[in-house]
Amino acid sequence: MANKTTKSLKKIKAYIFLKDVFLIAISAYGGPSMHLALYQKRLVEEKKYLTTTDLLELYSLAQMLPGPSSTQTLVSIGYKFGGPFLAFLTLLIWVFPAFLLLTVCAIFIGLFQDSALNYLRFVTPVAVAFILIAGINMIKKSIDSKQGYFLASMAFVVAALLRHPLDTIINMKTPWIFPIVLVLGGIISYIGHREILPKHEPIKVQIPWKFLVAFIGIFVSAGIFGNLYSNPFVLLFENSYRFGSLVFGGGNVLIPMMLEQYVNHAGYMTSEQFINGVGLVQAIPGPVFTISSYTGATAMQNANLVSQIFGSISSTIGIFLPGALLIFFIYPIWKQIKSHPIIVKALPGVIAASCGLVLAAAYLMFLPVGFNWVEEGSFYYTNLDTHHLVNIVPILIIIITSLLLLKTKIKSPWYIIVAILAGIFL
Repeated sequence: MANKTTKSLKKIKAYIFLKDVFLIAISAYGGPSMHLALYQKRLVEEKKYLTTTDLLELYSLAQMLPGPSSTQTLVSIGYKFGGPFLAFLTLLIWVFPAFLLLTVCAIFIGLFQDSALNYLRFVTPVAVAFILIAGINMIKKSIDSKQGYFLASMAFVVAALLRHPLDTIINMKTPWIFPIVLVLGGIISYIGHREILPKHEPIKVQIPWKFLVAFIGIFVSAGIFGNLYSNPFVLLFENSYRFGSLVFGGGNVLIPMMLEQYVNHAGYMTSEQFINGVGLVQAIPGPVFTISSYTGATAMQNANLVSQIFGSISSTIGIFLPGALLIFFIYPIWKQIKSHPIIVKALPGVIAASCGLVLAAAYLMFLPVGFNWVEEGSFYYTNLDTHHLVNIVPILIIIITSLLLLKTKIKSPWYIIVAILAGIFL
């Protein structure tokens, strides 16, 4: 009887924990910082599942890995209480509300494209302001050295100002420019780190290699099958899995990679459609990485409804799977690797470069919004429409929204709601 009672109590505890995760998921607006505040309030202060120190340590772990940081923090908490199975259920419940809402939004926009895009025309400049301020805030919080500012500037120049010249000079019209910048940031930071660190102790616990093997195996297999068969669902999965494997710094760093891949490189959607998705994800609770649900469905907009749903599913699985596998691999050995010299020395450079990439995303998103171009998608100054050069209204919206984001505490969904209402009635 005692064993049965204990087992029942464990099941009830897991159920209650998952219910708390769901309540957070439907109220988690505002990105990783707001998500962390919700974890602190619900899981630490109200339910006392863990301490503030525990939470911050798990958040630090997520910051040191590629993938969605707030999602990986929550998955780590699930792993702490119930191992991989509870962590997996935690991930499903956390992602599902945003996945569902963004998939429905993408399908609706695809069905009523002309009218929907017209109603969302003011969402686009608001989304640009969101990314711009996110980049500024990241720099304020994450960079405290001259080297960090240099690496952020380098990333911005390469990914934004040199983006279009590089297309012509070395044919670098490829999303790989972003991970290359991140790797270079880590290498420069590692080389330039002068502080002598304590000797690293070898790992003494059993290492769960199977999750790392799965992470690498899926990465390689998806790339091979995507190139061999060109199946759209495999390609969407591969693109998303690659993003989830390479993005440091959270969802805002994901935006420039997706913009490059889906708009400029593969042509799955227009820049306006993509930027509207960036705006919508700010109005919907849940992780920013669920923009992959929107892009997956939008990429299949010329196919049938079932294809759009499967496009969303394959993209959503692809974007979150690598981060989960890395948590399953790293969490059991976290305490012994967090002080490894390579991580300590290289990570600041990766984060600094990530900040520059977010600002680059804001710049690249601004180009089609703020200016008029003779040939759509070609952003060379010789392609500017000199008769109608500047779009005054979107630029004013970007400026006003940016100032409000900096100076007030208005929640992000309200900006999107007002923008949609303005698009409907004006």
